[in-house]
Amino acid sequence: MKNLFISIGLLVAIGAVISCNNQKNVTASTQTAEQKEMEVTGEIVKIENGKDGYMATVNDKNGKPHIVTISIINLQKSGGTFKRFEVGQKIKAGGPFWKDDSSTTYITAKNVEAVK
Repeated sequence: MKNLFISIGLLVAIGAVISCNNQKNVTASTQTAEQKEMEVTGEIVKIENGKDGYMATVNDKNGKPHIVTISIINLQKSGGTFKRFEVGQKIKAGGPFWKDDSSTTYITAKNVEAVK
């Protein structure tokens, strides 16, 4: 009977060690790559209002459009301040970005400010 308890105890201990090692590997493999950020300066040519902010289409100095998401939540998370800008104003906005198939750049603003 004593040998049975010892055997069960060893199996439980081995199972715990194996399970901990497997969990560490899963955590390491699910980490995402570091997000790249960019900054754009230009004139707002279009605004689309949303639930907690808006998307501003900003043409840079070369006339290339960038879609900038300016939201209350994202700016608060990054320590920025939300401000409503209008078509025709010049802004500088920066944050994580991605591009679609047509090479349009989408930026989630972490900071945004008016430019003169």
